[in-house]
Amino acid sequence: MSTALDAGIAGSRYLRLLLKQSEVKADDALGKLFHLLAEMGYFVKRGDRYRRTNKIPPVPPSRLLGAVFDDVVIPYLLGEAVKPNHEALFAATALFQPYRARAASKFGKGSLALVAGWLPCGFSTEISAATGADLVIVDENWEVLALEEERVSILPLELERVEEPLAASVFLSFEACRLEDLPLDKYGKFSFAVICHRGVDIKKVKELAERVYRVNFGGSLGIFADLISESLGLGRGEECGRGGKIVYKDSEVCVTEV
Repeated sequence: MSTALDAGIAGSRYLRLLLKQSEVKADDALGKLFHLLAEMGYFVKRGDRYRRTNKIPPVPPSRLLGAVFDDVVIPYLLGEAVKPNHEALFAATALFQPYRARAASKFGKGSLALVAGWLPCGFSTEISAATGADLVIVDENWEVLALEEERVSILPLELERVEEPLAASVFLSFEACRLEDLPLDKYGKFSFAVICHRGVDIKKVKELAERVYRVNFGGSLGIFADLISESLGLGRGEECGRGGKIVYKDSEVCVTEV
């Protein structure tokens, strides 16, 4: 079955050209991109070369998701200036939705949760739905964060909180800033914080939250998330289990308490 990420590959002008090659020798710059294409079954690696398989990209393609590659990832890998397509980056976070919900179910209950960087994974209201916690979302890419704020504003907000059927709607706050610039005393101590596929000052997060969870996605989506983070200068998060205790792991999702 074709995935949304497959549709994004089909929608990328650059990747459609690569998929016409029967065999390529990947250089260091594009190695991560070919690693993704191989993970998704478009190439197989033989030594230092990638050979094209018979997998065909889906129809119709997603031009919007394709723009994540053409405007963000590939310019970065080629050493060119990146001009983020904010709508495309926002759309890309939807790919992680089922995995976000699975991860959020492992956080436990809480009263106030911090998303320590919204991109690339897009953790948001599924945290409140799973844990009953009010939510503060921080990201330095305010243009993308504004799109998420708009999305949330049209959701039905009178949601029943976990084990509190008569509770008021969940509180959500958006902070368009770097995590380092969030004052320690603005919200008080968070019940827990969530980090996903990005480099974050763990010491700062531990000052803000009682518990800190790092989420890693596996397979092609994990590679895709890392490419977005690196392209936007967000760093790259530690691998599953590094520096903490694994509280949940399957082939697609890993949750580490750090």
